[in-house]
Amino acid sequence: MVKKAAVITLGCAKNSVDSEHIKGSLVTSGISVTEDFQEADYVIVNTCGFIEAAKQESIDVILDLAKSKACLPHLQQKLIVTGCLAQRYYNELAKEIPEIDLLVDLSKEFEIPKLILEKEKGAVPDRLTDEKDAVPERLKDWPPLRDFSKLPKRLLSDQPYAYLQIADGCNNRCSYCAIPLIRGKYRSKPIEQIIDEAKWLDERGIKEVNIIAQDTGNYGYDIYGRRCLPDLINSLKGFKNIKWLRLLYLQPYSINDDLIESISKNDILLPYIDVPFQHASPKILHAMNRHGAGSDYLAQIAWLRRAVPNVVLRTSLIVGFPGETDDDFKELSNFVESAQFDYAGIFEYSREEGTQASTLPDMVPRDVIKERYHQLTALQDLISQKRSENRIGKAYDVLIEKRVETAIDKRDSSKIERQVDVKVENQANTGSGLFEARAWWQAPEVDGYIYVQGYEGGLKPGQIVKAQIDEFDGCDFYGRLLGGPGK
Repeated sequence: MVKKAAVITLGCAKNSVDSEHIKGSLVTSGISVTEDFQEADYVIVNTCGFIEAAKQESIDVILDLAKSKACLPHLQQKLIVTGCLAQRYYNELAKEIPEIDLLVDLSKEFEIPKLILEKEKGAVPDRLTDEKDAVPERLKDWPPLRDFSKLPKRLLSDQPYAYLQIADGCNNRCSYCAIPLIRGKYRSKPIEQIIDEAKWLDERGIKEVNIIAQDTGNYGYDIYGRRCLPDLINSLKGFKNIKWLRLLYLQPYSINDDLIESISKNDILLPYIDVPFQHASPKILHAMNRHGAGSDYLAQIAWLRRAVPNVVLRTSLIVGFPGETDDDFKELSNFVESAQFDYAGIFEYSREEGTQASTLPDMVPRDVIKERYHQLTALQDLISQKRSENRIGKAYDVLIEKRVETAIDKRDSSKIERQVDVKVENQANTGSGLFEARAWWQAPEVDGYIYVQGYEGGLKPGQIVKAQIDEFDGCDFYGRLLGGPGK
């Protein structure tokens, strides 16, 4: 009987790509992949260990799966944990959660099928009971360097979009960030390999490709001696199916004339730029080991809006960094008010062991951090609301993602459902009914959705169609299709 594995992915888009490689390695080894963990022989959790909230989510999921496994003893299910949390807290997980059957660090996560086979043959012990052997030697020094040429083929999801990872690790050493401690130094994929992977995605019908790395703008510096993102962008053309390219995670220092020129010359590269500014106070930015100030960033934003027509800007911001005073927070708030970002991810400072910031004095009290988080979030919500309402009555190309029964209002935990007037039982993922879609100015998973009614004749995921925006409810849009389906 063919064994089944379920892969549960937590964390960022880079983890999603790793999970697709893990799934590919499973299928190649003769293990089928299922979405239902309750019917799986192996449940693999690809964890996140970036900030405290993500670590807690990973631990909660592991514990929930351990309880589920105990309730289904007839399955003899094996729980496998990998990813960033396993990389950083291997020893602690081995000691504290004995329900984990196999712990796999980042250097071995694509060898999980081999490790499963070795374990079933008894070559891998059930538990690591000897404390001195709990942490493998390879974890005691520096995170492993991946050989990108040996990555297993990806098993893609059924979504019409995909992520294209162009590098791993980071050299920036921001004082709050644990990524270099987990993923190691910045390593770029060779440009030829990225182009081949993009062609592979195109051949599989992917319509939108999102280019990612921890620091996308630094691409190529480690292997070519200069930043080569413009060269890469200029090479990503001539596709049959890919219609949208999107750049995510560009640091402010890496945005220059060459990059903007390459964006303007590539017809399928969207005018959507994600720049994690993180703060505006020069004092706080210096303590973060970052450069610049809010005034510099505002000048850069103004330049981007002149240089890239209709540009959409997303950023990330941290509140409550050690030493942040009321004046520093006011400077950050004024920056957000002046910048008028389309979207912003706002995060409470998380004290991460091993980082430089974790030893700084003047830690901000947790209740103050939460209050500042709510204040800044409310401010940005008002800005995003206004910018979104300006889209009402206008028509845009939208990418159909999937058919849904109801649209979920994500504004609060009550999960208010917007019912539709069509019967959906046993209907296929095509035709009439309610469909979840995104416009070019919405990145996957973070910027909300546009809900449109399908029509008889075959509306289906992967189509790009014209839709008019009729309503915005504070989180998602509702619209109507104009004309027939596009390509």
